[in-house]
Amino acid sequence: MTVFPQRAPERGPEREVDIVTSAVFAWCAERRIGLRTQAGVSAASAAIELFERGYRTPDALFHALHGLSGTEMAHYG
Repeated sequence: MTVFPQRAPERGPEREVDIVTSAVFAWCAERRIGLRTQAGVSAASAAIELFERGYRTPDALFHALHGLSGTEMAHYG
């Protein structure tokens, strides 16, 4: 289970970037995937779209990334 550090509820673009990067870093680390690989870039693209769809916490994004099939993930790459 991945545990994300609790932070004060900030607002703004910096906080949004923190949310997305936290989820992507955790997802890639769990799979031992480099962030700059095609899979890492695909995960980042997917996380941005999922964030825009309403997954607004690192935990929610992380679990949403888990729910994507390989075909769905490849769509983002």
